[in-house]
Amino acid sequence: AAYYEVDNGFMLEVDLPGVKKEDLDIQVEKNIITVKATRARKESKRTYERSFRLTDDIDTENIKVSLENGVLSFQLAKKQQAAARKLTVD
Repeated sequence: AAYYEVDNGFMLEVDLPGVKKEDLDIQVEKNIITVKATRARKESKRTYERSFRLTDDIDTENIKVSLENGVLSFQLAKKQQAAARKLTVD
């Protein structure tokens, strides 16, 4: 797996050759992404499972996932920081 920073967040790439998107089960719970994949080849079946811990600044509500040429890619956007606001004294 490869994890690197891009302009607006991070990319996580997982090599899964021979796996189709219908054979994937991807879940996000708290700050952990769990990838489960099953690949059937002839009469054998292989299962892959791996979990990745995300940093607290990742927006887990807006993760984009794609599978292309055997590479599962996650676009992980950083959370938007709340803008500073002026407080008034009553």
